[in-house]
Amino acid sequence: MRQASKAFFSEEKKQKTFDFAVARSRTNTRQGAKFFWFFLSKKNRLLALLFLSAAAPITISPEQQRTIGLQTAQATQRQITEPVHVPGTVGFDEGHVSILRPLAPGRIRRLLAQPGDSVRPGQMLAELDVPSLVTAQDDLAGARASLREAQAGVAVAADAWRRGVLLARDGSLARAEAERRRLLLTQAQAQVQAARARASALQLGVSRMGPVAAPGTASLASPIAGVVVSVGVTPGESVDSATVALTVADLSVVLVTAQVPEAGAAMVAVGDPAQVRLVSGGDRVWTGRVVTLGAMLDPHSRTLPARIVLANADGALRAGMFADVTLTSDRQRRGTVIPAEAVQSIDDRHVAFVRVSEAAFQPRDLELGVERPDWVEVRSGLKPGDTVATKGSFALKSVLQQNLLGGN
Repeated sequence: MRQASKAFFSEEKKQKTFDFAVARSRTNTRQGAKFFWFFLSKKNRLLALLFLSAAAPITISPEQQRTIGLQTAQATQRQITEPVHVPGTVGFDEGHVSILRPLAPGRIRRLLAQPGDSVRPGQMLAELDVPSLVTAQDDLAGARASLREAQAGVAVAADAWRRGVLLARDGSLARAEAERRRLLLTQAQAQVQAARARASALQLGVSRMGPVAAPGTASLASPIAGVVVSVGVTPGESVDSATVALTVADLSVVLVTAQVPEAGAAMVAVGDPAQVRLVSGGDRVWTGRVVTLGAMLDPHSRTLPARIVLANADGALRAGMFADVTLTSDRQRRGTVIPAEAVQSIDDRHVAFVRVSEAAFQPRDLELGVERPDWVEVRSGLKPGDTVATKGSFALKSVLQQNLLGGN
């Protein structure tokens, strides 16, 4: 029974409250209205305000509007988007990172770069002694000699075949001998092709070991322009093809991984715009878009990784920095919106003042949807094209409250 007595107005009480509020506003009896106002519960105060507003719009002359700086705007329709604020971490973009490994077992001779050094494409970063390189270089030299020999054999066979053709024409040489010479030329040409293929294969194997500084000495060179991120070897250390010697990253493009909570994962999609600010401070904002979403949640943090690629030409973003990420989620619908400053709060409810004439504004109870810093979505209470008070609407709210108390 006690809870029932505290319940919101019944229909009968609503009508009585409406009649009483209108009577008080018309007679302009301040004392009685004050008693009525403080008698009401918090929710019922708002209802009384709305009943009163339905009976009499707020009248404010054009001169008074200019005095308080009253401004208006129209309710419009737009695509509804909602911001999702999540933490993020700056990291390297895997597509702009190069890991250098020796292609053959050897020993580090000397390092030519340290972490933090800027490097250019093709710059040598380390030298190493590679015993197998000596053998490969000898084999390459032998293959090149065989190629030259085969090419010389082709020249001799071609000359013999041409002379045989001329002698066979005047009958000085049997046609069978001329044909044999042609076959010898074909065999010599095949030997040249085989020798060239072997020399090319050996040359590829030697070149893959890096630029050769001296016999048996190979180099590790950076394939990209960037910064040396890490060095995993020391001079004199034995290495093989599984050893990560150096890592080079191109910082002109970085990757920000935003951690989206499980509750908001359904709101984020690939292609959503993103704004990134560093936690360390500053007003700078980097913009990008979500390029990929993780296939599964992190089992510990219960978050979904959203990856954002950002341009970083000046290198201001460094791997490991913490960031505040704002993802703009497209809700896939259009809605009615008004400027945020047009909404006033009265006892936990939202109200806007709609212009009904040059000097009158009607309060409207609003049901809000998505709220942004500059605009809010109105799900009920307004329609597109309604003109609402924006700047100065707080003064209209004060007038509304004074009217209920019997003020002027």
